[in-house]
Amino acid sequence: MKKKNKTIFALDIGTRSIVGLLLEENKQGIILKNIVVKEHSNRAMLDGQIHNIPQVSLLVKEVKKELEENTGTKLKKVAVAAAGRSLKTVKTSISIKLDNEIPVKHEDVLNLELKGAQKSQAILLENQKTDDKNQYYCVGYSITKYFLDDSEIGSLIGQKGKTAGLEIVSAFLPKVVVDSLQAVLTENGLELSNITLEPIAAINAILPPTMRKLNLALVDIGAGTSDIAVSYDGSIIGYGMVPVAGDEITEALCEHFLLDFNEGEELKRKLNINLEKELTFTDILGIEHSLKGLEIVKNFSNIIEILAQKIANEITVLNNKSPQAVILIGGGSLTPLLAQYLADFLGLPKERVAVQKASAIKEVLNLPEDFQGPEIITPIGIGLTALKNLSLGFIPVQVNNFNINLLNLGKNTVLDALLAAGIDTGKVFGKPGLALTVEVNGKIKTFPGSLGEKALVKVNGKVKTLDTLLQPRDKIEYIPAKDGKAGRGFVKDILPKSNTIKLNDKTKELPYEVTIDGKCVTLETELKDGDKIYIREINQIGELLELWKIVDVNDMLKFTLVVNGDNKSVAYFPFEITRNEKPLNLFDTVNPGDQIYLNLRETKNFTVEQILKNNHNIDHTTEITVTVNGQDVKIPVIDLEININGKKAKMTDNIKSGDIVTIDFHKNKTPILIDIFPRINFSTTPPPGKVGLDMYINEKEAEYTSMLKDGDIIKLIWR
Repeated sequence: MKKKNKTIFALDIGTRSIVGLLLEENKQGIILKNIVVKEHSNRAMLDGQIHNIPQVSLLVKEVKKELEENTGTKLKKVAVAAAGRSLKTVKTSISIKLDNEIPVKHEDVLNLELKGAQKSQAILLENQKTDDKNQYYCVGYSITKYFLDDSEIGSLIGQKGKTAGLEIVSAFLPKVVVDSLQAVLTENGLELSNITLEPIAAINAILPPTMRKLNLALVDIGAGTSDIAVSYDGSIIGYGMVPVAGDEITEALCEHFLLDFNEGEELKRKLNINLEKELTFTDILGIEHSLKGLEIVKNFSNIIEILAQKIANEITVLNNKSPQAVILIGGGSLTPLLAQYLADFLGLPKERVAVQKASAIKEVLNLPEDFQGPEIITPIGIGLTALKNLSLGFIPVQVNNFNINLLNLGKNTVLDALLAAGIDTGKVFGKPGLALTVEVNGKIKTFPGSLGEKALVKVNGKVKTLDTLLQPRDKIEYIPAKDGKAGRGFVKDILPKSNTIKLNDKTKELPYEVTIDGKCVTLETELKDGDKIYIREINQIGELLELWKIVDVNDMLKFTLVVNGDNKSVAYFPFEITRNEKPLNLFDTVNPGDQIYLNLRETKNFTVEQILKNNHNIDHTTEITVTVNGQDVKIPVIDLEININGKKAKMTDNIKSGDIVTIDFHKNKTPILIDIFPRINFSTTPPPGKVGLDMYINEKEAEYTSMLKDGDIIKLIWR
């Protein structure tokens, strides 16, 4: 089957004229089937922007009709270009904080890029004094630098640091530019098949790929504006515009020679090829003039010089220096002396600033003689760009059932669609929850919030990532991210590990007392931000015994003891506490690892004698016992008088809580050996045949005045 030749209908809707042409690609190459040029009868367009849609539509209709009649082809689809001067570029930088322990992931970089593009959009809207995000299409962005902790780095992926940042250049096209083009085409029953930018179309036509590594400035001088594009390393790095162009030259010519604008425009077009020839023209007063072209130009060369200087200044701003060369296209590029002035202002050799003609386009085989000038380059470039599928193009997609037309610079991703839909960056990755901060015993304790959940993105029902490539009519479902929950904590979460002791050989944990702002709380109390918490370990014996419900310290025997007139309150506890066999009282504290023993005792049959044994300030010994020749002998040492509630009592009598026990006593002299004789049956007269008495205390010789103590063993032997 014979392959059908590919035909492209291209339209260049300019300020002064509309150019329509048909390019056909066949076996021999690319041929120009037909070209039609129609000039506007009035100012339906200003500075490349459609201002009167009906009038522009009528002229497009004429161009389309004539092309169809000339070629016998029914035209349904068309390729167009938006003016490069309409493109807005914004350069900015942005950074985010990182978790120093987690490596940067690919999706983190995509999120950072989205933040950068949206910041660029915000700057653009602020500069344009509008808050309507839908006024501009983001037609692309490029990252010029990445930063990690303020140092430039080649790639962020896999890196760890405190901050990550980038420098970004974003490009935006006003929606009104595209919409007005679309409206004109719709009026004529045409479907937009391809759209590109005029500078891109021109570069595709006149600069082969081998030249695009050079630093070049392309200047398209039209009727209303001079559009500038600067290329380097294979791409356009900047766009600019000077609001001075061919019309200003025509107006200067008309003002000097009193010419009608149309006559002045016709005279201007003749100048470039007739500088040495005489040209004849008639002014509005009917006076005929005949001058050489060069003499005519000298009369308004100051305007040409101003135009050249403004173009040179804009190129320098865009490129930060003079480029390697300048290529001039468009009808205004034929203005005499312009290239020479421009070379002087840029400090370039004159041969480095040149007018490029359509005849230099080698890909188109049969350009007519009348259509080989610089004004035809952009229309042909539009057609060539469409043939090579190098146009921006529209990709229709849906984001949450909202229709969006993405301008395609080659590859479109989910991220591009979200940007075009105006999705807030903060909704792509959820924010981490706020941390809870409290003060514990004077030290700050923090409970971090949970991490946010990232947004869920689906393309045609399947989960995808931000860098997923899109196809026309893809349906994107975007589920916003969820912010993390705030930090949360309870009293039990801040308690240190409990210390332990052993009580009667059983392990017991020492409990804690917790207060918040001075009020006691339980372990299940939830903490609030800013709480001041004090934690005290309970280690006093009395508190522990009550807390553990082992004994009731209030269940004790309390009475008044009066000893020789000295009153004191006495408490007798129903238990005895020891540590390492040493007694402890209720106010003593324990240490981790202590071995504590608790012995319970009765209080019902508590006697006076037990009072004296447990009260170390009273010597309760009333007599001593010694052994004399094998016989126990008691010797009194204290005179003791006991009363309970005013009544006489004995050592063995019981007391009860509330009793008043009175004890009066005084000590006798210390017993000596001679004190035993009245208490024993021993004659002091020597038996017959005996002349002396030997006395021994505990096997040691003694005298009558030797002192005695409880338990002594005494021997009396006659000799």
